[in-house]
Parts: sequence; C-alpha cells; structure tokens
Amino acid sequence: MEQPHKDQVVIITGGAGGIGSHMAKAFADEGAKVVIAGRNQAKLDNIAGGIENDGNTCVPFSCDVTEPEQVDKLVANTVAQFGRLDVFVNNAGGAMFVKPPEKLRPEQWRAAIDLNLNSVFYCSAAAGQQMIGQNGGRIINISSVAGIKNSPAFIHYGAAKAGVINLTKSIAACWGEHNINVNCIAPGLTATEGVAQWLPAKTKEDGSPVPLLEYPPDPQHIADLALFLASPGSARISGEIFPIRALTETV
Repeated sequence: MEQPHKDQVVIITGGAGGIGSHMAKAFADEGAKVVIAGRNQAKLDNIAGGIENDGNTCVPFSCDVTEPEQVDKLVANTVAQFGRLDVFVNNAGGAMFVKPPEKLRPEQWRAAIDLNLNSVFYCSAAAGQQMIGQNGGRIINISSVAGIKNSPAFIHYGAAKAGVINLTKSIAACWGEHNINVNCIAPGLTATEGVAQWLPAKTKEDGSPVPLLEYPPDPQHIADLALFLASPGSARISGEIFPIRALTETV
C-alpha cells in the first residue's frame, strides 16, 4: 500500500493546540517524522509522548515563532536531526482577545500582527531557504475565514489572517521555480475543546441531526486537508486558499 507521507520530515508550529496536535498525530500515523513547536514545553512533551507511545516519531521543540532567531534554530535543528525538511505547517496563532477597534491599544495590535502574520513570514523564510537548497517542499499556512470576511469583534486577527492569505499567494509565485508548493487552509469555527461553549447543537429543534456541512468541522478535517496538501495528489496546486467551515458560516 502506498504511503505518501512515510519518512516525510514535517514541522508543525502551534503543535500543542487543538488543531496542531491533531495534525501532528495525523502525519505521524502516516509514517512522517514530526517536529512540533510551541511555547508550552509541558504540553508539547505530553503530545509528543502520546505519539511516540504509538510507535511513531514526534519531537517536541520549544520555540517562540515571533523570534526569528528561534525559528532559524527550529529549522536548523530539524535538518540536523533528519537531514531535510519536506513540509512546514504554519499553524501558530490565535485571536488573543476580543475588542472593538476604538479600544484596541497599539501594543495589542502589534502583538496580534506579530503572532499571526510576522511569524508566518519568519517561518516561511527559514523553511524556504532549506527547501530552495533541496529543490522542493511544501508550506501549508493556517489562516482563517476571519481573513476573508469582515471581523468586527477582532479586527487585529482578521487583518493578520488576510495578510497570511496574500503572503501565501505571493510566496507561491516566488518559489514555484524551486518546486515549493505554498497553500493556505482557512478554517472557520472549529470544534476544538477550547471553543466547546460556542459550538451549536448537533440536533435541530425537531430532534433531527444538523447536516454535516452545516456543522463546524473537527480538527481532524483540517488535518486531513493538510495531509492532502502535503501529498503527491496536490503536486500541481500552489497559491490556493481552502476555506473549511460550516456552510452556515458565510464568507
């Protein structure tokens, strides 16, 4: 049986989060050598330990993706350990807080842009240098439907995620000659543990189930899409944006 991800070397930032941990397990279950990066070492160790207990490879690496020097070290250490870098998933990010624009302080704006946009550039630049040298690779950016539609409750997050979408398209155009595919997944509200209180009911008032396409996706759905974007089946896809959301969540 073909195993397109066997021995792929994959870095996933935000690897301790709901979406990141599901992607890490999905890639590792397919035989990839996974490095998960984040700032919470205890959570990283716990997730990596669970994956390793299944007989798979997962290395936790403490990294603040808003610091370019730490990002460079993340890529360098991964290549030193595994010899190459095949896939980089820019998953770190978050809305951080909810504030109307008139109450948003400059330092809060800068912090949100740094985490959600600048970090994607730092990581893509570091990964891209390695991938250019090896003549190929995949970069998968995690944006949000907040970057596609208006986001009045968190304009800082929406603006940053819109930047990620443009960055995806622009870097894809720059690096196509080096056989580097750069694509973007834009989730809507996703059924992670952290947002359980905001999820709608799975049944309608009459007791019938809510259709699957009208209910927020699970983290596994996003992981499955990431697997596809790192597979030979997506070899001719680059610079594209893939929203994944409940159809009731308009964009």
